[in-house]
Amino acid sequence: MGKTGLKLTDIDDNGLVRLALEGSRSESEAAFFAIYARYHKAVSGHIAKYVKETEEIEDICMESFEKAFGKLATFNQENKLSTWLFRIARNTAFDHQGKSKSMGRKVEKTSIDNSQDEAIEVADDRLSPEDDIISNQDHENFLYCIDKLPEHYMTIARMCFVDNLGYKEIAEKADIPINTVKTRISRAKSLIIRMMLDIEKQ
Repeated sequence: MGKTGLKLTDIDDNGLVRLALEGSRSESEAAFFAIYARYHKAVSGHIAKYVKETEEIEDICMESFEKAFGKLATFNQENKLSTWLFRIARNTAFDHQGKSKSMGRKVEKTSIDNSQDEAIEVADDRLSPEDDIISNQDHENFLYCIDKLPEHYMTIARMCFVDNLGYKEIAEKADIPINTVKTRISRAKSLIIRMMLDIEKQ
């Protein structure tokens, strides 16, 4: 897969963080991908302590990595990266529980302050690190992964990553709410990255 083919498995967490922040474009993309690959399973397991629905766990996991990658420059390298990622994941999980409660679903009460994470709710058409990683992989593998998605995810993913449409345009063309667009793009990204990880292992 080219850009993610760098030998990063022997680099420690702080080394990956530095590479993500200071490396060349390809090195940065590979480092982000390596961090995701290294901690995806652990972060998903941590979220599962608070959330039971499998699809929701995956949504929260992807959102947590998006937040973490967006805030990576604020990470104190004297601390453990795993602890930092788990804290972001926990807060994101509680944030989702809060939304569920507001919609009338029964959830556990929490005193977690999520004010710092409110910005994630603003529709933003700028590419996140994950989008950058996905869209810059081998084009043939990239299209292959999109075509393997369930149809309702594939359609939205093509509009986002191939046609480069923004959330509003996708919502209008697909005739669905913009929040549904964001959810499907998040799930599509998670599925695409999983497939890319599988391809890289081959």
